[in-house]
Order: sequence, then structure tokens, then C-alpha cells
Amino acid sequence: MTDPALIDTLVARQQIADLTAAYCRGVDRADAALLGSLFHPDSHVESGPFNGSGQDFAREICAIVRTVFTQTSHANAHQWVEVDGDSAKGETYVTAVATPRGQEGDPVHMLTGGRYLDRFVRTNGTWQFIERRFVCDWVVRQPAGGGEDLYAGFLRGAQGPTDPVHSLWGNTAS
Repeated sequence: MTDPALIDTLVARQQIADLTAAYCRGVDRADAALLGSLFHPDSHVESGPFNGSGQDFAREICAIVRTVFTQTSHANAHQWVEVDGDSAKGETYVTAVATPRGQEGDPVHMLTGGRYLDRFVRTNGTWQFIERRFVCDWVVRQPAGGGEDLYAGFLRGAQGPTDPVHSLWGNTAS
């Protein structure tokens, strides 16, 4: 016999995993529209020097990514989520690498590890962040040189609508 509550919890956990993956995509592609859609209108974000609404965060972080970094790449790792009806809370481990623009001398990559502490809310069947806090556990700076010639001819990631993912989904604008 199938337990409807168990099925709802399992589906909710997968939808929340998709939500947290979409967050990484929104930041890395500097897609403020996508990122903003992930936050409830009453949401709050605490992320380093930014403390404010999810909508403001989406606009501000995408502007920072476009102007400060040549690339960012976020990868979620393990995730602990507890679902309680139309609300949930969770901890998601993340590793991110970013390459700042305009570096003098040898360029560096900034590698960061941390966790997102989240509260989620489901409204009309859709999960969104109602609260997102980033906990920085460690940061490493390392030389970025070498290896680029190994990938000549490969598709390259980009911020905004020129990234190859948009042709996959049929989006021509972000």
C-alpha cells in the first residue's frame, strides 16, 4: 500500500533539490529573472555583505557576477531537508569557484566551500525560498593558469543569454 504523505514528502524533497540547483544556475548564468522567481515575495537573504529581500538579492548578485567575475560555478553537494506540509527547512553543502576580472599578474581562482541554511515554502504547488543564509566554511585562492588550451574547441560557458544552455531549452533571452 502506498502512503500519500510519504509520496508527497519524496516529491517535495526532489522539488526542493531542483530549486537549489536552479539557484546555482541563476547565479552562474547571471540570470536575475530566473533567480528572482525562486524567492517568495516575503523572502529574506543573508549572504555576506548582503542582507535583504530575495528579489533585491537576485538583482544585486547578478550585477556583481556580471561586473566582478569572468565566471562562477556553484556545485551543490549533499542536502538535508525536512518537509512539514507546505514548509520545509534544509542544509545544502556547496562548493563554488569564481575568477575575478581584471587581475594584475597571474590570475587566480577563488574556491569557496560552505552551506546554505534554508527555509522553504510551498505556495500553489511551487516551492520557493522564504529564507536563505550562506555560511562560509572555507576559502582558498589558487593560480588559475594553464589548461585552457586543452579545451580549445569545446563549448564554453557564458553569463547571460549566450550560454549554450539557452539553446538546449529553447530560451533565447534571460
